[in-house]
Amino acid sequence: MNSRFACSLIIMLSCWCSLAGAQSSSELASAFAQHASYSNAIISPDGKHIALSVEVEAGPAIAVINVDSKQPISVIEFTRSRMPGSFRWANNERLIISIARFVGSADVPAFTGELFAINKDGKRGKNIFGYQAVEPRYATGTMLGVLDKRHILVQVNPWGRAGTDKLTEVVKVNIYNGSMRKIVRSNLRGASFFLDRDDEPRFAVGADNNADQAISIKVKGELEWRDFESPFDEGAIPVAFTEDNQSVFVVGALPTDNSVSGLYRYDLKTRVATQIFHAGDSDVENVAVDTQQNVLGVVTSRNYPEFHAVAPGHELTKTIMSLIASFPDTNVTLTSVSNDSERAVIMVSSPTRTPEYYLYDSKKGAVEFLFDAFPGIDDAILSPSDAFSIKARDGMELHGYITLPMGEEKKHPLIVMPHGGPHARDYWGYDPSVQMLAASGYAVLQINFRGSTGYGQDFLEAGYGEWGRKIQTDIIDATYWAISSGLADPDRVAIYGASFGGYSALQAPILEPDLYKAAIGYVGVYDLDMLYTTGDIQTTRWGDAYLDKTLPSTQEERSAQSPLRNVDKLKTPLFIVHGVDDPRAAFEHAEALRDALDEINYPYEWLAKDGEGHGFYDVDNRIELNNKVLAFLEKHLN
Repeated sequence: MNSRFACSLIIMLSCWCSLAGAQSSSELASAFAQHASYSNAIISPDGKHIALSVEVEAGPAIAVINVDSKQPISVIEFTRSRMPGSFRWANNERLIISIARFVGSADVPAFTGELFAINKDGKRGKNIFGYQAVEPRYATGTMLGVLDKRHILVQVNPWGRAGTDKLTEVVKVNIYNGSMRKIVRSNLRGASFFLDRDDEPRFAVGADNNADQAISIKVKGELEWRDFESPFDEGAIPVAFTEDNQSVFVVGALPTDNSVSGLYRYDLKTRVATQIFHAGDSDVENVAVDTQQNVLGVVTSRNYPEFHAVAPGHELTKTIMSLIASFPDTNVTLTSVSNDSERAVIMVSSPTRTPEYYLYDSKKGAVEFLFDAFPGIDDAILSPSDAFSIKARDGMELHGYITLPMGEEKKHPLIVMPHGGPHARDYWGYDPSVQMLAASGYAVLQINFRGSTGYGQDFLEAGYGEWGRKIQTDIIDATYWAISSGLADPDRVAIYGASFGGYSALQAPILEPDLYKAAIGYVGVYDLDMLYTTGDIQTTRWGDAYLDKTLPSTQEERSAQSPLRNVDKLKTPLFIVHGVDDPRAAFEHAEALRDALDEINYPYEWLAKDGEGHGFYDVDNRIELNNKVLAFLEKHLN
């Protein structure tokens, strides 16, 4: 244990107030570049300890604190090449940690596939799964559940394109010595397993021989997997079993649901699906389940997050509803609950509230503040975000968020921030990039264009083949809405995005060259054909299938929708930012774009960093990026 940091941790956990707000451009750039000081707080099964991610000088670490005393009992440090990703308690003594390598902030960490077990006091650390374990496996291990005090179930997904020809397994792993035994093998590739209430693998969701999604089910007492004769459209996911294991709760869409997913109870014998909840126009995005697989409620997010109770009489449901009422106009998330449901850790956040963690104690009937994820940011400088809805030019309904800077000016300089994916979405909540821009005097527009998740399969598929066309006109239409609403100054509009958003940051100005006065492409994709030869999407069979399904079908169309092939249509000042080691949007995209711009003598600004991936991780690099973004926008919009 690092005793010096333990003392620091005690002090920070005791500090209830944020540090003074930063106001200058450089101070804002630095404040919003910092990693969360605390995150991922998970309570132990007995409710006596909390494990949480903390940021120390060496990088991310895991601290374990005593719930009653709030004193840290250990701080488990890692190295830059072996850092903690997600983690879970296996029992009241031992943690299971997914080892990761952080090579960028705009995407998920690069997991090494390893599982590391260690006691809460920082002792008896052991690699229990992966290429450095006692029984080496060149695969990604995912903890599925706890069998007993010494064993867990681990899902095994073989690595690489060769691994896509191998079937996914579930193995039983000893959490102290790493010994393992195969439990079951799926008939699918890249499968994710789901356990019933007896901790038996019953569902496998993966890919068939054509790389299409498939679901298999294993009947109790049988050795072989069967095809799940699902009444649901593609994308159904099991989330919990009933107490008798005879029915399963499924998030999915029936043919009569207009492709929007709801919550259903599906009887495995009669094959009848009974609707439990359906919002009508937005997908069920999360399901609240207690430690025994009792379904408590669902969350939707058409505009703002909404919790819908499906078991209103359950004590934990009542607790959730009470906590939501206690923190109005916020996101309230139960990060973890003790086995007896008497203690829970909750996270509270909103656009104007950096994530805060609280301890709920049902016996005391009290909520106790634990820590602020970003103690260096004063909530007083944060701006509210408001949801809006518009009609695209072809009549499709779109939803998004507008964040206005504080002040009296009616027409603000506007930054349009398209999200990544494209098969992802923006949510209402705290976003450090958005808030940095708003605190700097800019309005920020986020739009869930067609192809985004959350609004049904039809809405998502409406973006297939339209990366550079209708998705971009959705972004452009939202920009004109902000202008026509009197919120944005038409002469001071910029576009700034990462990943697919970086692609859009160049493609939208190609389609509408007079609209955007500045464009920032961050770790963007700039040549659609290059996705078939570079980056990690094309390294798997289903990655290729994804590209075939979502990109334009002909090389001619892909070229027409590639910024690299259309730089002659640009009029907008450009700032290109990329990580040299980007595994997703390979650095070759930025290099090829740079070469194309140089060939026509088109001016641009450039920032590339060695050792960075799909988004900058190093704080100094993040600060430099923020400073240069603000300087670039100031130069071209003010």
